[in-house]
Amino acid sequence: MRNEKVIVRNRKNPVVDYISTNAGILIGLMVMCVIIVMYQPNFLQSRNIFNIMRSISITGILGFGMTMCIIITGIDLSQGSVVGLTSCFCAWVITHMGAPFWLAILVSLIIGAMCGFFNGAFLANTPLPPFVVTLSMMLIARGGCYVITRGNMINVDPSFGALGNGYTLGVIPNPVIVLLIIFAIMSLLLGKSRFGRNVYALGGNREAARFSGINIRATTWIVYTISGTLAGICGVISCSRVTTGQPTTGNALEFDAVAACYLGGISYMGGEGRQGSTLLGAIVLGVLANGMSMLQIPWYVQNITKGCIILFAVFFDVMRKNWAASKV
Repeated sequence: MRNEKVIVRNRKNPVVDYISTNAGILIGLMVMCVIIVMYQPNFLQSRNIFNIMRSISITGILGFGMTMCIIITGIDLSQGSVVGLTSCFCAWVITHMGAPFWLAILVSLIIGAMCGFFNGAFLANTPLPPFVVTLSMMLIARGGCYVITRGNMINVDPSFGALGNGYTLGVIPNPVIVLLIIFAIMSLLLGKSRFGRNVYALGGNREAARFSGINIRATTWIVYTISGTLAGICGVISCSRVTTGQPTTGNALEFDAVAACYLGGISYMGGEGRQGSTLLGAIVLGVLANGMSMLQIPWYVQNITKGCIILFAVFFDVMRKNWAASKV
C-alpha cells in the first residue's frame, strides 16, 4: 500500500506539467495581452476572444499536422496549397456538379489525403528530402487551383457558410469546435498510442528506430497523409467561411503553421513536441495579429514579426540543445 501511495504522489499533474513546460510562452502571452489592453480595453471582450479563436482555427489544425512532420525531422510546405486546392474542389463540386454538401466535404478530404499520401509515398520510398517533395506538391496543388477555377472565383450556395461562420449553442464558432475536436484526437494519437511512440522514436534516432523494429516507411507515410487530410479539413472551412473557391486561398498558411510549431517549442531537430504547445503557439500568433490590427499596425509589419518569431524560436532551441549537450 505504501508503494502504491508513493507512485500516486510521484505522478505529474498534467496541468502543472503543461504550465511548467510552456511557462515562457505563457508569460509572453500574458505580457502581450496586458500591453494590448492598455491601448485597446475592448480586446478582452468575449466576442473578440472568440474571433481570435476562429481566426487561429486553421493555423492550429495545420499546426497539428506540421508538428508530427517536424517531430520526424521533416516539414510539409504543401499545406497552404492543399488548403487552396481542396477549397476550390469543394466549391466546384457544389456549384458545377450540384452535389450535396456532405459529398463535397468528403471529396475535399479525399483530395487532401491523396496529396499527403503522395508526399508520404515519395518520402518513404525515395531518398528525396521533405523540402523538395513537399515543395513540388506545393507547386502542383497551387497550379491545380488555377486549373479548377480557371483563375476565377467559384461562388457557393450561401447556406454552406453555416459551417465556417455559424455558432454552436449560439456562442462558440463552429471552426473552434472543429479545432478542439481535432486537437483532442491528435493529442491522444501522438501522446497515448503506439503510433505516437513510433513518431517520437523515428524523430529521436532513425537508425535506433529501425533496429527496434519500427516500420519507418509506414510511419512516414501515415504522418504525411494525416497532414494532407488536416489541410483538406482546413480547405473545407476556408471555402465555407467565404462561400467561394479562390485560387489564392491558403497562400503562405504553411509558414503560419511552422511559426506556431516553433513558437510552441517544437524542436527543429525532431524527436520533441506536443500538440498542446503548438495550439498555444497558434493562439499567440492569433493574439498578436488581432492586437496589431486593433492598434492599426500595417499587415506587412505582422509578417516581419512572424519572421522574427521563427528566427528567434529556432535560435533559442539551438542554444538550448547546445547547453544541454555541454552538460553531458
